Amino acid sequence: MAGKKMSMDAMMKECMKPHALAHMMAGLGVGFILVGLFPTLGASALMLGLLVLVLAMVADYAMQNKML
Repeated sequence: MAGKKMSMDAMMKECMKPHALAHMMAGLGVGFILVGLFPTLGASALMLGLLVLVLAMVADYAMQNKML
């Protein structure tokens, strides 16, 4: 991309591609906020977080391979 101009449509398409790592980090941040606000969630938060993380990775893989 360095030195190459892109049209606005191309830039929007590039920006709207799934960014799995960014989404996972945002989800992790939301999880920390929820556990901080509701300490009773702490007991089940690890297992629930791992389950959601695995589901997100499977969904991202399926979308990239056009399975969904």
